[in-house]
Amino acid sequence: MLSYKKMFILGILTFFLISCSDSEDPIRAETKGWSVQKLYSEASTALEKKSYSRAIKLYQVLESTYPYGVYSQQGMLDLAYAYYQNDQPELALPTIDQFMDTYPTNSNMDYALYLKGYINYKNDNGLLSRFTGQDLSERDPKSLQEAYKSFNQLVTAYPNSKFTPDARDRMNRLITALARGEIYRARYYMGVKAYLAAIGRSQNVITNYPNTPFVEEALAIQVIAYANLGQMYLSQETKKVLALNFPNSTYLKQPWTYQDIAWYAFWR
Repeated sequence: MLSYKKMFILGILTFFLISCSDSEDPIRAETKGWSVQKLYSEASTALEKKSYSRAIKLYQVLESTYPYGVYSQQGMLDLAYAYYQNDQPELALPTIDQFMDTYPTNSNMDYALYLKGYINYKNDNGLLSRFTGQDLSERDPKSLQEAYKSFNQLVTAYPNSKFTPDARDRMNRLITALARGEIYRARYYMGVKAYLAAIGRSQNVITNYPNTPFVEEALAIQVIAYANLGQMYLSQETKKVLALNFPNSTYLKQPWTYQDIAWYAFWR
């Protein structure tokens, strides 16, 4: 048990730390005593005016001061959006996950899924790609896969949501981009004679993205890769599959060959 003297000292220290915290944080000092309605209104106004740093601080105060209720729930989603607009996707995504875990029945869950998918869709993972026109398929596929997963959850669970049509459109683009990315990697592995890796990448296209225009080349790559590995039976069988599905394929007359990509064309 703490003595009264120690408890008194602890209380003084706590008061001192809180006072220092308020004096060092102008936003927290400014909002001291504000109602939840005023806090949310001021944060929303800052967000509308694109004052994202101020909006973030106000939403953080809202969450810590009034952690329950409709304002806190909507504030968490708005905070995630403010993080994204402030070029902080690494904070926006965990905030959305926290929202979905904490409020699974919230009426704005469709928006939460859309926002998570959109941020992953737009997250270019680096400053350079903003200036090079980097194609979706040339990015790390992890964020693209996460985007597709969120969009798919949205269109499945909320088919009538106003966000669903755009999510479906982006899903189609993602499928094409992911397939094209696998083909790029398969081409690279063929170029360095890593034939097993090339077969694996091309098989991903055939298995996971069968309705994209890259299946034909994926099969053609496998024909050559198997032949280079001395697996002539597999090469011939794969060529039969190619002929069956693409009877007019140019790869039946002229086998697939590796063509290096010029450095200036890589970012097209």
